[in-house]
Amino acid sequence: MHILPIGGRIKSASVGLNHLYAPGVDVDQEITRLRRDPLPEMSMAFFPRTGHELKRVLKGIGFFRPTLKTDQGMAGNFLPFFIDPNLERTDLSVRRIAYEEGLAIPEPWMIDRINGHWLNPPRDYKENWERIDEVQRSFLNLNLEATYHMIEEMEVRRAEKGRLPFFFIRPAMPDRPIVIGQDIVQKVEASVRTFLEATGFSRNLIYCQPDVFLLTDGSVVVERINCPDVGMFFSRNNPKVGDVFSAYVHVDGSAILPTVQKIVEETRDVVVERIIEMMGKSITIVTRDEVRANDEDVLECGEIRAIGQGLMFRGARVRVVGVSQVASLEVGSRLLLLNLNWRRNDRAMSALLWRRNKGEVECFPDPYLQMMCERASGLPEVEIAPTNPHRASFLQLAASRPSSEVRQRLLHLIEKKGITGDIIHAVLASETIPIFRQSLHSWRHFAIRAARPENKDGNILLRSIPARPDNLLLTSTTGPRLHAFRFMCVA
Repeated sequence: MHILPIGGRIKSASVGLNHLYAPGVDVDQEITRLRRDPLPEMSMAFFPRTGHELKRVLKGIGFFRPTLKTDQGMAGNFLPFFIDPNLERTDLSVRRIAYEEGLAIPEPWMIDRINGHWLNPPRDYKENWERIDEVQRSFLNLNLEATYHMIEEMEVRRAEKGRLPFFFIRPAMPDRPIVIGQDIVQKVEASVRTFLEATGFSRNLIYCQPDVFLLTDGSVVVERINCPDVGMFFSRNNPKVGDVFSAYVHVDGSAILPTVQKIVEETRDVVVERIIEMMGKSITIVTRDEVRANDEDVLECGEIRAIGQGLMFRGARVRVVGVSQVASLEVGSRLLLLNLNWRRNDRAMSALLWRRNKGEVECFPDPYLQMMCERASGLPEVEIAPTNPHRASFLQLAASRPSSEVRQRLLHLIEKKGITGDIIHAVLASETIPIFRQSLHSWRHFAIRAARPENKDGNILLRSIPARPDNLLLTSTTGPRLHAFRFMCVA
């Protein structure tokens, strides 16, 4: 695998670390104060939640997400970076986040309801599209109050994902461009190759997107390898293959989006051509059933459209199926697997594996590689299995009433296991929980989540994040920001 010498995006937490490192202040006392009176940046991270709903989220583990994770959506920012194949040494000096804006992406179900049937569009068709434009213009300037009042009057739906009419994200720009040179590219490529070779299942891998912690001292740590995750949904629609969804990823007046889209479209074109080289021109895209049947996960929907359009424009025959339909596909089908949920142990996933094992279908990438990438990381980690005799006492300690003795015992235990970072990601069976090492509040909420029915019988992985305030490349008005670089690799 090699990194495309174009660029990518940086996934950043939306709130800096200053409040967790305030000098001379007990961290849990500061957290208690901020839960009562949150920073404006923290409240923004949970938009459109307000009032009691916002307070409820901040009382739990949600308080830590905008600071200790790099999630997509309102809790994070994303920034473009560039790769210069002629640059030998990367400038790793600190950049400040200088500017951000808001991007409101209409959910596919909302677009479908507005459009109706093309032969008989609804009477309020024009009015509803004007309303979407108005929301996008308002949110572009992060006018949250006006945006909230507009979407409050709009339709919502019952669904696990995509209940609201829009998905909100926050692109940003640094004060100086971040350009990656060959010194860093070579380190990342070497780490990715080592990771993939160890799996033994990388033969059918066409492309992947590693998330990498790149620090100011030049050290590189691969957090995870996404096989494939999303990113190409930012592509603008091809004028020869019209698509309403892609057109509405565009927002007039955005200063950042054109830069992001240029990077995405160049990488998409290379990826799509490589897909055809490896799979031929008869391709079945496989996604989760809820995406196919119910338009859940707007980013996955956009990814399917972007890849599908690129393939069809180059003469490929493309069909899209939910994973439950794989059992009935004809023998010899070549499957491009998108973001399947391998934590589900259901009949559809079992049928996919059975047909792969029998040689009835060929998968790109191999489903066993997807499963391994979903669980594996290059971060230092400690595994606590359900059968571990010390697991119950450890969780009981984490859930204890806060005291200096509890903190001292917890820190001693995790240091003995080699977990030295201040930021810890606890990977449970159904979710990843951020923990701040010194905060007993975060340890208690971790213990509560670990005891839930969906998590209590699964492994716990405690992963040490190498980032500290003094080694992060991005900073802001709220302090240094946790962030990861997402590269695009192709075979």
